[in-house]
Amino acid sequence: MNMLAPIPQAMTSLEITDLVNSNHADVRRSIERLAERGVITLPPTAEVPNPRSGPKLISVYMVGERESYIVVAQLSPEFTARLVDYWQAHKNDAAQIPTTAEAFAQAFRMLADAEQRDADRERRLNTIDAKVERIATAQTVLSARPANAESIVHLRKRIGKMFGLSSQTIDAVMRQSPYAPKPAGMVRNDRAEAEGSTYAVYWKKDVTATFDRFAKESTAVSNQFYTHPYIDGRFMLIRPID
Repeated sequence: MNMLAPIPQAMTSLEITDLVNSNHADVRRSIERLAERGVITLPPTAEVPNPRSGPKLISVYMVGERESYIVVAQLSPEFTARLVDYWQAHKNDAAQIPTTAEAFAQAFRMLADAEQRDADRERRLNTIDAKVERIATAQTVLSARPANAESIVHLRKRIGKMFGLSSQTIDAVMRQSPYAPKPAGMVRNDRAEAEGSTYAVYWKKDVTATFDRFAKESTAVSNQFYTHPYIDGRFMLIRPID
């Protein structure tokens, strides 16, 4: 005869509300946001009597032990000891209850990991948005290059002379840096052999500001070579004299 799997113990979101002296709507929202971020799995719901309104039923989340530590750590860490006391009172084997330090050290690590993933995702989205905006701006086709703008060919020479950077490093900054300048527009190449092709131009002041910032953020590893988070490996750099 098949044995039914034991139902894991759970506490309700209403019990968490009482434990952390909060309100149920805030606790439910916190649970849902943690689930949206992938920190926990969205718990199942149940209808239980609302102790504040007699026999009237209220929808609650049935939160497992592991998830309860994360929810409380997110809501009100000062009530961590209360949660351990709750599980000690509701489980048969007290030896299986982690200490307060163990339980919440793990919970805080999981929250920190989620925040790091959120930050990484935000940086990626910002980079994508910046690229989309640069592409949209580049759709403007100009009949001639503005006096204050320069093409990638011209800026390589100018920036290379100012900062001692190689063309490869300059291209990497222009393509990979999230604060790279946006194109001023696209210029139609009027040479016959170009067959109506276009090329991007950038405002000189924006290009100079980008590489000023890049140089200041670079870290020296020797007299001539530097590193930067957006560039793979080392590169040569001459810092301009202020």
